[in-house]
Amino acid sequence: MDDTPSRKPLSRVIQEKLAASRFLTFSLLLHVILVVMGGSVVLFKQYIEPPDFTASGGGIVSNEVTVAPPDEQPQTPEQQFTPETPTITPPTLTAITTAATNPAAFQMASIPVPVKAMPSDMSKNITDVSKNISKALGSGLPSSMQGRAGGTARAQMMKQMGGKEKSELAVMKGLRWLKDHQNEDGSWSDEFKPSMTGFAILCFLGHGETPESPEFGPTVKKGVDWLLARGNEFQGRMSLTKEGWGTGNHGVYEHAIATYAMGEYYTMTKDERFAELLKLAVSQIVQGQAPDGGWNYRYEKGPNSDTSVSGWQIQALKAAHLTGLGIPGVDEALDKAMLDMKRVQGPKGGFGYRKPSEERYSLTGVGVLCTYFWKQEKDKMVKDGLEFMLDKSDREFPVKYKHEKADLYAWYYNTQACLMYGGSAWTKWNRLFQDEIVEAQSQEGSWPPVAGQSPGGELQRKADGAGPFYRTSLCILMLEVFYRYMPINK
Repeated sequence: MDDTPSRKPLSRVIQEKLAASRFLTFSLLLHVILVVMGGSVVLFKQYIEPPDFTASGGGIVSNEVTVAPPDEQPQTPEQQFTPETPTITPPTLTAITTAATNPAAFQMASIPVPVKAMPSDMSKNITDVSKNISKALGSGLPSSMQGRAGGTARAQMMKQMGGKEKSELAVMKGLRWLKDHQNEDGSWSDEFKPSMTGFAILCFLGHGETPESPEFGPTVKKGVDWLLARGNEFQGRMSLTKEGWGTGNHGVYEHAIATYAMGEYYTMTKDERFAELLKLAVSQIVQGQAPDGGWNYRYEKGPNSDTSVSGWQIQALKAAHLTGLGIPGVDEALDKAMLDMKRVQGPKGGFGYRKPSEERYSLTGVGVLCTYFWKQEKDKMVKDGLEFMLDKSDREFPVKYKHEKADLYAWYYNTQACLMYGGSAWTKWNRLFQDEIVEAQSQEGSWPPVAGQSPGGELQRKADGAGPFYRTSLCILMLEVFYRYMPINK
């Protein structure tokens, strides 16, 4: 008899092993099923619910963004994410609020770098003095005037151009003085009304104020309405004389300064009531130009034009150019005026009153500003004029309000000319004039008479009449220079 155990079939052996370990087998099978089902759910969710941030080669997540990984899918260490750019609705800025129901979108000058927040005290003051933007600002406003388009633009330009908080506060104080001293009919001063009213309006416009502004709107409206009514009454002759330009020499100044104000007002508001009046007033200047390219008292056509008279006509024509009305003869008159500016420049770089041999400190800023304002070229004329002006400021005509040679008329032009040119000329002039003008302001907001017998005109020294309005307007316009006209190419 054979004692060797008989061999069992392999299938029988497997069945016996499974029977012996049936609980382990069942557990193993269950875990396999669960793993398969779990993986299927994850894959299905990845297919129908793509993640918020899609990985792309080389992308990184900004430190300001924290992404929480989903519970079902732990974050893989090698995975990198590039966030999509979120759409952000900016908050409403109180610095550029307007009284308009449907304010127009503002068009600011492009700023390459984000502006860092100002100190809280300065930010609050700038905001408080900036709630005054017209619904028309930013809608077709020329690039050169966009710096005055409200709190944000104005604060940015002041920061870039070296303006100080105390300068802006002095401007506000001066504007409030003008508001409190406006005549009942909307004009300013009882002497030289057209020009003093024009000056005051230029100050408000330079700060971005229009009839829509919260604090100064009614003031501006009364002022421009007075110009409109009186201008129409005298058929565009803003000296308000029916025949001729008056018995004195002031008629051409009155006309040009009032026209200058109307030009800026129309550009900022597109108030069509002024379109025809402005065309009439500007045509008087174009027709009054002398053959040498300049202008004279009473718009006479004789030789050797007056540089001082010419300066205001050129500023009025530049304002007319910016209106976009296409008034006939404006650009041609400005081109011709540059010939007269060149004619009166002397060998040392200064500009003369009627001849180049009469180089004057008080008129060199006129020549430099008017030339660069129109040509936008830093040519030899401009450079020589600036060197003459700054050298004279150092050696002979200190920028000191209480000095016997203080000259607000010269400083008004010098301030704009240096800012337009920029560079070291502006750095030096800004250091000379800004604190001096701010600290000279009287407590109530006006500027007092200058000392001595400066060559800048009697109104600089006159305590009454048009004197306070003249000085206060020139000083406000100087302190608005940081944003009133931006130094850009034509």
